[in-house]
Amino acid sequence: MYYKDDFEKVFEDEVKFHEYLGEVEDRSDWIRVPSQSITVLSATENADECTAVEGADMEALLQDTKKHTSLLLKTPGCVYLLGTTALKTLKGRARIEGSALSDVKTDVFADILNKCLKVAKGKALLRFCEGKVRAVLSGDEKDYSILSMPEIYMVSSAYVNGDYENARFVMGYADHTRTSAVWELEDAKLTKVYQELMKQYGKNAPEKLFAEVRITTSDVGASGANIFYSLKSPGQVLILGEAMKVRHKDCKTIRDFEDNMELVFDYYREVLRDVMRLCSIHINYPINTMAGIMSKAGFGKKLVAETVESYKAVAGEEPCSAYEVYCGICEVLSIARQEGETESGLLRLEEKIAKCISKRWHDFDLPGDIKY
Repeated sequence: MYYKDDFEKVFEDEVKFHEYLGEVEDRSDWIRVPSQSITVLSATENADECTAVEGADMEALLQDTKKHTSLLLKTPGCVYLLGTTALKTLKGRARIEGSALSDVKTDVFADILNKCLKVAKGKALLRFCEGKVRAVLSGDEKDYSILSMPEIYMVSSAYVNGDYENARFVMGYADHTRTSAVWELEDAKLTKVYQELMKQYGKNAPEKLFAEVRITTSDVGASGANIFYSLKSPGQVLILGEAMKVRHKDCKTIRDFEDNMELVFDYYREVLRDVMRLCSIHINYPINTMAGIMSKAGFGKKLVAETVESYKAVAGEEPCSAYEVYCGICEVLSIARQEGETESGLLRLEEKIAKCISKRWHDFDLPGDIKY
């Protein structure tokens, strides 16, 4: 059982990745209860009330919970251990937020939650997984639709391996917040569009080019069923805009995700055109522009500084197009990977990179000293 709140696992084999998903799903459950029936308890003071989990080492589960949330969740008939990933959604059901909540004592935090939960409306949907409640979501399918994680990745594997002659499973990744899988493939159609667009803007496309598709989802409200696409060549990566998303809302089903997989090429062909339009935006101060765009997108100061310095060392400070600056921003992934960033962290960086495309580039093309 993968019960630890800080659990994470990388898979190099596609079959073992699917086996893991099936194994975890067999031990998981979705539970609907009235929101007002939930009570939050201290794990230290109420450990003896905890409901036993079949096949689990309850002492190990309890000790891990005390190390992280130190909370239990009492519902009609059961008392569950509360995982770290559930805190954000639990506060959401109680309609409270604020960084100060993380600084108060556990019993005070529990008391605040309980007072707010008593006036909460509707039902709560609990995600029970690996011995703990991992999320406390809305029980209304319009607010949260359950999309089976094993089904999502079976569909993904079928489409990727069926639609592309040369597809290779690169890796799978899982923690209690989200799961992702990456395939590398030769996409002749997308490569042709890219080469034609590069030629249109007077640029040379790399001779060796391949695509990478990443499927990411979550059972705890952290992500929809998202499809990311990027183009790669030796020494360069190009993130093709924001993901195709099926959000866990509005009664969505696995069929909605299948529809996105069927339309993935047409979507990313258009997104690629948006990326290449950056070629027509002239930038006078690329260093300042890069720093401003990255700061606006939410990158940390240290990573902004390192990425800017890396770009400056290769390209200098000469005027160029926004496309060159964007390619420089994409290098943040290589820098972060070299510094030991986790797969989950790299995924969050990809999402930030993608958002840079739609920024107002000229607003950041200003002279003066850089302020990270």
